[in-house]
Amino acid sequence: MKSPPRVRHIRIESGALTLDYQAGAEQIDDVIAELSLDTGVVITVDDNVAPDLPKLPCAELWD
Repeated sequence: MKSPPRVRHIRIESGALTLDYQAGAEQIDDVIAELSLDTGVVITVDDNVAPDLPKLPCAELWD
């Protein structure tokens, strides 16, 4: 049986835009790999997952 994914907080910053989401650790790794190509994007990941933090949009695309 597969264990549930570890959920983490991801913050994506680009200029004045700051986005905060919760997502599985593997999904976050994939997002980082894609967004790291753009040097204007700053990504921070931690374990501060608040209950009201929205899920990463289209999270199923990153599975």
